[in-house]
Amino acid sequence: MMSNDTFLSRTEFAAGRYRHAAQFAQYAIAQNPDSAAAWQMLGKSLMQVSDYIGAIDALEHASLLQPLDNADRISLAIAYGAIGRTSLSRDLLMAVATSDRIETLDLLQIATGLEAIDEPRLAMEACRQAGQLSPDSAEVHYQMGHYAQQCGHPVNVGEALIRHAIGLDPDNVHYRIGLSSMLIRLGRKFEAVAVIDRIIPAKLDQVTCLCCLKRIANLFFDCDDLERAKQCAERIATLTAKSPESKVLEISESDS
Repeated sequence: MMSNDTFLSRTEFAAGRYRHAAQFAQYAIAQNPDSAAAWQMLGKSLMQVSDYIGAIDALEHASLLQPLDNADRISLAIAYGAIGRTSLSRDLLMAVATSDRIETLDLLQIATGLEAIDEPRLAMEACRQAGQLSPDSAEVHYQMGHYAQQCGHPVNVGEALIRHAIGLDPDNVHYRIGLSSMLIRLGRKFEAVAVIDRIIPAKLDQVTCLCCLKRIANLFFDCDDLERAKQCAERIATLTAKSPESKVLEISESDS
């Protein structure tokens, strides 16, 4: 039976309060050190706050008590990669990828983990496998386009895959900005603008990547679209003001 603290840990995790989730998991472990569920929750929570060594310790403890599910095995592998144990990370990720019961989302996570340890070709293979399971998944095609570029495939291959993803999910802001960024790098500025006409300014509030916003602002400026360049600059200012770094800067300046 799940302890109350483990239940609270799951509740906090679902709400995105990962440090609180880790704390409740630690309470549960203090009461019952043999609770696999509590160790799993501790590992999941620590992964979310980038405490990879703590996450590894927790997930390894959990694995001694009961077999880990695919999601936790993938998390453990990614944590190994994050601390430099790349061979172990790769081997575990590939073991999960070739297991019997594997789902599309698992394969996309595996691809992300493989990219993180500089294995883009293996990441591409994981995406291809995901494509066999979910041929109509926009995310699968977008990720394949991303990895195709990293693997050195012809530009038109990656572009075609990303355009197909947009065709499957036309209103996806992330996909359109990704393709626009690609076209900017290729010097195809007016095509880049055409790709994001649908989302800027209509969905500008959904863009949170400062680098993307700066790139798009410069694109609009270069194409003499000063109104949208200004809107992007205002969005950058809003996000910068909300960032933790800006708050630290404000405090330090007030103390000086």
